[in-house]
Amino acid sequence: MKIDTVEKVHSIGYRLKDAKTTLNQDVKIDVADLKISGTQGEVLNIPQWVGKVLADKNLADLDSPDMVTELKQALSKEKMVGEYQLSTLDSHFYIKLKEVMKDLNKDDYDHVESIMLELFRMRRGKLVKLADSIKLNSDLYGKLTVEEAVFYKSIHDNSVEFERQIKGEKNE
Repeated sequence: MKIDTVEKVHSIGYRLKDAKTTLNQDVKIDVADLKISGTQGEVLNIPQWVGKVLADKNLADLDSPDMVTELKQALSKEKMVGEYQLSTLDSHFYIKLKEVMKDLNKDDYDHVESIMLELFRMRRGKLVKLADSIKLNSDLYGKLTVEEAVFYKSIHDNSVEFERQIKGEKNE
């Protein structure tokens, strides 16, 4: 499976998750099976995509995580755990980060992108080493983003196939 396909599916799933949203004015929405109503100042747990639409129209404030701080913390943790260990990232970490990066100005975007690439390169190196030696297990899977899990499986499968080709078949 391709990373972009997995990422699209998980992006949809992420946007369907509830997010805290503070209403800036009274709201009543009734579309299809989605019914949302609340008064100014009320905090609702509503699907993130709905909260984003309301926030874009200044009808509400969407409580979103500070992904820049999370990114810096993730990089710091990754450096601390060592060369052969991975720190745990939320499975939608890169999806959330890219969503936040869309709204940054050019200078901030460039700065955040450089931190993200440093984290990505560090984790990619570790993933290649690990995928070459062990099959993905539940403990390791729990530390990976959805994109990293696809990458890991691809590296592992290619490594196993390469080894098989080098060793050759016994009955040839």
